[in-house]
Amino acid sequence: MSVTALFEPIRSWLSSESLQSFVNSHHQQIIALQKDAPVGSALQVLAENKILSVPVLDEEGEYLGAFSVGDALRVLMQELESQLGHGWFDRLAQIKASELEAIGSSLCSKKVYTVTHPGDLWLKGDSKTTVLTVIKEGFQVLEPKGHHRIFVVDPAKAHTVTVHGSTVVINIKPGSEKPEASGLRPTDIVSQLDVVKLLSEHKDKLELVMTKTLEELEIFEGSVFTIHASASALEAFHHMALDHKSCLGIVDNTGKLIGNVSVSDLRFLGPQNYGLLLSTVAEFSVVIAGKGPSQEEAINGARVAGAADGKWSEVLKDLPLPTLKPSGTFGQLLGTMASENLHRLYIVDEDGKPVSIVTLTDVLREIIKPEPPVHHFQRMGTNDLPDDDDDDDDDDEEEEAEEEAK
Repeated sequence: MSVTALFEPIRSWLSSESLQSFVNSHHQQIIALQKDAPVGSALQVLAENKILSVPVLDEEGEYLGAFSVGDALRVLMQELESQLGHGWFDRLAQIKASELEAIGSSLCSKKVYTVTHPGDLWLKGDSKTTVLTVIKEGFQVLEPKGHHRIFVVDPAKAHTVTVHGSTVVINIKPGSEKPEASGLRPTDIVSQLDVVKLLSEHKDKLELVMTKTLEELEIFEGSVFTIHASASALEAFHHMALDHKSCLGIVDNTGKLIGNVSVSDLRFLGPQNYGLLLSTVAEFSVVIAGKGPSQEEAINGARVAGAADGKWSEVLKDLPLPTLKPSGTFGQLLGTMASENLHRLYIVDEDGKPVSIVTLTDVLREIIKPEPPVHHFQRMGTNDLPDDDDDDDDDDEEEEAEEEAK
């Protein structure tokens, strides 16, 4: 049985489970920001509510755009370029904490509506929209760049929409004029993690694949980007912005995976504490998690135990990182992601070195990806071969071209 066929029972069930039913049974209060909220407050809202993105509304409660941790990283890089000058990364060793604190203050004082990104994909929450539709057309997991979440608009409140089938796609640029933005009031949010948790609740529909290994399913194909524990946090975020990555694995001198740093960590950085970005990425991870000295103490030189001696595994010992081996099962992958609220899971070899990474998108893509095309080749007998002289001449020309190329 093909891998695609193994997921047929869950696909069939997802195609019958309506988005309305899912939202009603998994309702969560939607959190939004007013357009004039400062970025510092916006990041605090993300941190306090353990979310990565939030819609931004105008004075009338209508949608203007969305603010995410990715926007925070983008604006941080812009501020570094603006205040430190072009090529600032080449002068990394000369950057002072006071300079970063000034940049952090500037970033956090910006009005959030000035740094939002255009609207995410919105789905019309009617009876025709299924959870399978959300995965395919909402998250667009089969596309090169999909969505990690969708905002759901109650049809009764959505007055001006562009309808494609059963989905509503609205790409609103921040500050767009009405009536284009009229009536768009998000009522719910559905994330990829929400759907993966739903899958975990219905393991019976996945019984054919729960014991299959990641190796058998060939699900762990993602490249792993890593950074040494001694590199600065600022260097880590620079690489994430440059390579368009949301995280980096932290490794020790032997290449063993000992931690993780993510764009989402910017949520926990105090507005006056951007000097902490000069700390090693290992210590930065510990401090913002509240496991070591305070952010202020770390900026003033306090070290996490073990850092001064380069004992990086000891530095990160209080931040356990769930991992799986290629021999791990799909059931273990699904259960770990759902129970630990993980957006990604590193795959390591027997020595603990990272070999791949599996994201929520990878899991959902594996479930809905179509069967690969089947090609039927008919063997031709000698009597079936063409005997056109022109064809022979073409072959000779191709052989001559090949000889000339050699």
